[in-house]
Amino acid sequence: MKAKERRAFSQSPPRGSPTSGEGRISLRVDQPVEGCEVTTHAFYRSSDGDIDDDDFQLKFCWFKSHSKRCCANKQCARVGNGEGNVVLLMASIDCAVCVRLGLSSDNARFCSLECFRSAWGQHRQLHDTTSKLFIRSADDLETAKSNAIAAPAPPTEETWSVLQSAKTYTPSTADVGHILRVECTPLFRSGEECGPPKFMETNIVLPFPPMAPKRQMIPSTKDDRPPSRLRFLGGFRVLSYNVLAEIYATRQMYPYCPMWALNWSFRKQLLRRELQLYNADILCLQEVQADHYKNYFEPMMAEWGYDGLFQQKTRESMGLAGKVDGCALFYRKSRFYLKEQYAVEFNDAANDFIASLWSNFELAYPTASNQERETYQASISRIRQRLVRDNIAQVVVLDVIPLHNEARKTTTTLPSISVTNVHIFSNPEFPDVKLWQTHTLLQQIEHLAHARRLPVIVCGDFNSEPSSAVYDLLSQNHVRSDHPDLKYLAEVLHLSKLTHPMALQSAYASVFGTEPPYTNYTGTWIGVVDYIWFSGDALLAVAGLQVHAPEVLQAYTRTCLPNCQFISDHVPLCIDFCFKGLNGGGRY
Repeated sequence: MKAKERRAFSQSPPRGSPTSGEGRISLRVDQPVEGCEVTTHAFYRSSDGDIDDDDFQLKFCWFKSHSKRCCANKQCARVGNGEGNVVLLMASIDCAVCVRLGLSSDNARFCSLECFRSAWGQHRQLHDTTSKLFIRSADDLETAKSNAIAAPAPPTEETWSVLQSAKTYTPSTADVGHILRVECTPLFRSGEECGPPKFMETNIVLPFPPMAPKRQMIPSTKDDRPPSRLRFLGGFRVLSYNVLAEIYATRQMYPYCPMWALNWSFRKQLLRRELQLYNADILCLQEVQADHYKNYFEPMMAEWGYDGLFQQKTRESMGLAGKVDGCALFYRKSRFYLKEQYAVEFNDAANDFIASLWSNFELAYPTASNQERETYQASISRIRQRLVRDNIAQVVVLDVIPLHNEARKTTTTLPSISVTNVHIFSNPEFPDVKLWQTHTLLQQIEHLAHARRLPVIVCGDFNSEPSSAVYDLLSQNHVRSDHPDLKYLAEVLHLSKLTHPMALQSAYASVFGTEPPYTNYTGTWIGVVDYIWFSGDALLAVAGLQVHAPEVLQAYTRTCLPNCQFISDHVPLCIDFCFKGLNGGGRY
């Protein structure tokens, strides 16, 4: 956004200037980043200490510094102190020659002597060019270049240009390297000022980080046909992605990631670019925050031609309304028609499971004593407490809509498909709960899809490694009796019930011959927990999105995930599918 023609020039007030009078303004401003909305966090506290929103309102005005405050060395390190901060370092050293030549401080200030020395070879050319224009004699030139070539920068009496009057501001490319100032003035509801304004200066406006290296779609090792943006007849692309809800994106969880890179106003811009790049036909997203689904995901995806569904976890919001995460499933309207939709709430399933245990007990032991009944009831109450974890899943049936050229090339009716999106309980101390939730989900899918011979796709964050009982159940249709994850669950669920008839395959293992090296990459844990499963008898996994080597993830910021190039601690999985029997060479 360009500065308004009207310019306000004033000396910079002290950083975070206080107010006087009967009330007090509390004001905080986020780190500004190019293209990301900066929000002011402000409230007016009355003289008795209460936050008063009824009788007062706040007026905001944004300004930009006339001069840049960042280092003039174009090669200045963008990564500071090893903590993943993409920074523009504050300039504190002046080139004395530039000062004597009267050159702009934008090109004359450096963050350190090291940076100044590094840039000297190129920077000195500026002196020579300027001296030819303005220095009339050799003596004048020597005088201009005499004495020290670097000196501490004097205090700046900054001038400011007005940007806009609003609570928020989105910095433009022209703002990068400058600092911003926000002025907050308390007003009575009548509009009359009731106290002096408070000023707050921001840190330097950061440039938006460059895009991460692009991930390529790699053809299946079982298939010698080329991968495609040119997709096979009846083909479609499926994405599964845990996008890391804002309520979990904290410095306590990710101390190596700067707060501005965890801020939703930044991450949503990065996520938008990422989702556009993958161009999936079906998206299964986990950890979608309820308020973000309504205000961000749903309108953005609708703009791109998708319809969507959201199912939040069973628990209450964490504080304000909408601060609870869930699963969101989107499908491209030009490719699919929603035929059926179902929600799986594992809390309800747990209550039904406990009720069935109690009914079976009463049928098996009709003459049990009160003490025996109380003992068993206490036992299954503990089981219920262990199983109720608020997790949910989404299951839909989609009718495939053939594209125009597909309709010409085949008379075969494209089948419906069942797509599931799930987020399984995360605590590593509860492998039995993960297994129970997965088995419960498979029962639901079997009841819905398998009996109707629908191709099945199951996406999600299963919070279970390939060595887990969850993985065994999905990939082998059963769990071996000596698996350590069965220790607790075996008491209440007979092993013969831990099976399913669906021939599911892991899409990544199918395409690449093995699971990826990781899908979750944090400072404390690295491993595979996310999967896309599919009916191998009805679908073919044609290509998959490669997973970067760890050194690629950390090349720019030198940290794990999330960081300023990757919005989540998980990486997205993406697979191109086609229906078996319909891949006779037609492409679109």
